[in-house]
Amino acid sequence: MNHNHLSLSQNLLYCASFDVVVGTEHCRLYLLASNAEQAAKYTWPTKTRKRTRYVVSRERLAGLQYADEIEAVAHRYGFADNHPHICDVMEDHKSLASVIVETNALHWALSFLPDDGTKTVSIDDKGLNVQGVPLGGITLYSAEMLVRSRPLRLVFKQMPRDETAHVDILGHRNARALKVSLGTEFHYVFDYRNGFTAWVTK
Repeated sequence: MNHNHLSLSQNLLYCASFDVVVGTEHCRLYLLASNAEQAAKYTWPTKTRKRTRYVVSRERLAGLQYADEIEAVAHRYGFADNHPHICDVMEDHKSLASVIVETNALHWALSFLPDDGTKTVSIDDKGLNVQGVPLGGITLYSAEMLVRSRPLRLVFKQMPRDETAHVDILGHRNARALKVSLGTEFHYVFDYRNGFTAWVTK
């Protein structure tokens, strides 16, 4: 197997309570993972041009270190899938507010975020705020939402050091979702009251 592809240092399955979706499209490999409170999408370059999409058990992917290993395991053990994932659904929703923030500030927030409970996350003229504590950033518009602390901590733990992240609050009817973007990866935390179901209910 060619191990020249990107080595994976993150815990890609940190929010995968359900089976994982792995696919290829336009020379990009993607992995979609989720649970009732949050979701994540990762993408990498691949030589595969054709469009594929598989549902794979998280146990099959546990411990893999290379993107091409994920692609091979999905092709061998996965089941063909054409159902929309929550990450697909989230791409179609508008942003109510945006901020560009240093990822080091997100790591610092772990020092005061408890393992349980709920916290208000807001974007305003002070930047990104968690329960009133400003984390800084360059802001576009303002909004707020209530999230569980545990999934928020899990997302912040995934952040690399010394980079910038694009943070959005997305809106759909009365539901909200926090989106953290880092170029080729996207993380979502759904609001405390609605979870992900509000985004897929017609």
